[in-house]
Amino acid sequence: MFKIIFTIFDRFLFTLTFILGVQLPEFIQQYSQRLSGHVNEVHLQLNEFQLIANRYFNGNLTSMTEKYLANSEASINETADIIINTSDRAANLQAQLLNLQNADYVKRVYYFITEFDQSMLQATYEQYQLAIPLTLPAFITGVLFALFIVILNQILILFTKKTTKAIQHKISRKTI
Repeated sequence: MFKIIFTIFDRFLFTLTFILGVQLPEFIQQYSQRLSGHVNEVHLQLNEFQLIANRYFNGNLTSMTEKYLANSEASINETADIIINTSDRAANLQAQLLNLQNADYVKRVYYFITEFDQSMLQATYEQYQLAIPLTLPAFITGVLFALFIVILNQILILFTKKTTKAIQHKISRKTI
């Protein structure tokens, strides 16, 4: 009877951890889509500044920013800071997106885990939609994660049985 229950539990554990395992590639996909939207938005903002630079600074955004920084009016200086920060953010987000889109799956997972943007990760998590992607990387991730958990569970069960037997053996020796 217990063997049937443990078999059912193992199958349930495998299925549950498989479903959890395939969520990683899906989460990375949704994170990448959010990142792509931010890249598009920051480029739209920079394009507005570029239009001004095209009209008044022969298209040189750096010259425009330097002139703004040299201006004695604080609001113009702050506008230069906004341009610089927006430009830096555009470069950073674009680099992140390229790393997530152009790498093989293992590198993509590694990059995601080590170089994520905290605020973007939080926003993705808050809007995350569970899904079961039908891709080979998702399937492999799910199987590997499920096998890892099931094997870990079996090791814990064996350890528990051996520990229990050792304790019972010590108790039985003391009572004799």
